[in-house]
Amino acid sequence: MNNPHPFGVLTAGIALLLGITGVVMAQDNFSGTWDTNMGRMHIDQAADHAFGEYEMKDGHVRGHIDGDTFEGIWTQSHADHRCFEERMDSEYWGRFRLHLSPDGEHFRGRWSYCDDQPGSGGEWHGERVYWHRHRHD
Repeated sequence: MNNPHPFGVLTAGIALLLGITGVVMAQDNFSGTWDTNMGRMHIDQAADHAFGEYEMKDGHVRGHIDGDTFEGIWTQSHADHRCFEERMDSEYWGRFRLHLSPDGEHFRGRWSYCDDQPGSGGEWHGERVYWHRHRHD
């Protein structure tokens, strides 16, 4: 059988492969800049660990990635609740759990104060404004 458009089939195959790869990468890649309800946030991910900072009260995050979930500790320079012990050199900290959308463009999650389960403090959500790989500082 003679194919009148051999490059069309090749182009469609490459587009499909790139599309599938893009979805796989988005599912577990939190690296980037985000607009969130806690202010602008920058996250750097290396393998299954991530860290970052956000605008609200000089905030920082650090934790681990498992699939589409980023879970860890947040800290701030001050907050509504002071913890009895320090984490990441701050008495103002808590836990968080964020879930990445299938397209990698949004996350939703919950946070808490101190060592409570994420959720007791409130919701944390964001929209990606820029993709980037982790920095090599």
